[in-house]
Amino acid sequence: MMASLSTPSFRDPAGSLLLEEDRAVRRIHPSARAATLAFIGSTFYQSAVESGDMVASEIEETADGLSLIHPLIDIPTYPWEWTPSQWLAAATLTIKLCQQSLEDGWILKDATPLNILFVGSRPVLVDVLSFIRRDQNSPIWLAHGQFIRTFLLPLIMFRLVGWPLELALFKRDGYEPHEIYRSLNWSQRLSQSAFWPISMPTWFDRKPSPTSLTQVNYRPDSETAQHILNRTLVNLLKRTNRVVRHVPASKWSNYQTTLTHYTSEQSEQKRLWVQQALEEFHPTSVLDIGANTGEYSRLAANSGAQVVALERDTTAADRLYLSSSVAGLQIQTIQADLARPTPPVGWETSEYAGLLPRLEGNFHLVMMLAVIHHLILMEQIPLPAILALCHRLTRRQLMIEWVPAADPMYVSLMRGRDDLYGALTDADLLSASESYFRAIRREVLGNGRILFLFEKL
Repeated sequence: MMASLSTPSFRDPAGSLLLEEDRAVRRIHPSARAATLAFIGSTFYQSAVESGDMVASEIEETADGLSLIHPLIDIPTYPWEWTPSQWLAAATLTIKLCQQSLEDGWILKDATPLNILFVGSRPVLVDVLSFIRRDQNSPIWLAHGQFIRTFLLPLIMFRLVGWPLELALFKRDGYEPHEIYRSLNWSQRLSQSAFWPISMPTWFDRKPSPTSLTQVNYRPDSETAQHILNRTLVNLLKRTNRVVRHVPASKWSNYQTTLTHYTSEQSEQKRLWVQQALEEFHPTSVLDIGANTGEYSRLAANSGAQVVALERDTTAADRLYLSSSVAGLQIQTIQADLARPTPPVGWETSEYAGLLPRLEGNFHLVMMLAVIHHLILMEQIPLPAILALCHRLTRRQLMIEWVPAADPMYVSLMRGRDDLYGALTDADLLSASESYFRAIRREVLGNGRILFLFEKL
């Protein structure tokens, strides 16, 4: 796979990042040269790289100055495409690395989900310039407020009010307590989750003096300062864990366990057909669109493929992420809707690439099992447009489960629009695919659904 290219990252005064064809180049400003080399050579950083918690760096000296060379992350994802448990994993890693860095004399200067990318189901901190030398006698973590705004408050509002985590796309520096206080009722304002980080700051909303954060009278010894910092980090992590205690079930998160249109024999017939295709063609990269809780994503991962699982339902995607994380499978979960993919965002819409450019052409196999009828009936996407997109997404094969018009799920989604969609058949699918694919496998299931394997033209 290959990551999408983007314009340089320019916000950090210590350096800028440029993504090239096969590497990420972080150019270090001359004023940050000494500190950067010291950090790259530190025991903490080397240990974090060895454990896989931080991105590796190779030092490159040129006439233009110092650069750090990082490996590309195949498919970068952003917080607005994460499930609640992915947010928690990223927050946990942020706190963990900050704690570990204290022992070696460093500290995180910022704490935002945007510093984290996922490799499969594992979070990795990729901004090596986020660490600075720690003031040994300061008990204050200056990134404390940013962690609350960008990690904790979005999770609280997701749990208490149901605000989608995708709203992080519009809130680069997170939420301010007074902004969200008015959206809570009194029971929520006084709840264990919201009282300390939302209600208290709103009630005592005082602008800090210029010296209130950076110049404090209390200057304990180094050991005491580190102890206070550790307690701050431990308490933050406890509060964050408490918020993401339970993600409620949804209609689609229990889909696999409440199937009424599949018998156990039909489900097994489908599973064996998919498994045989995976074993025969050995795709090393798979995109599972509409992955639900990940039954077929796991099948592909167990066959040796690196899998990207795309699912729009929050709870289903969260369960998929948790199961793959616990099992250590190479499955990267993206919570997103193919019909409304994440747009490019940031300054001049160039800082963060849209979802489709990050996915296109990166997969040997694209799976769309019982998905196309949703796109047709719920989104009114024409078949030729769906096949054209699939042609851009896959390098080799496309696997489709066709749901006939008589199927109970198809009928429930058609909502009386029989004149528009009631006559669609698999012949229409084959006709729409002629310019893009040729069918190489076909299997009719006992319930009338049809499995197709297409090869890209």
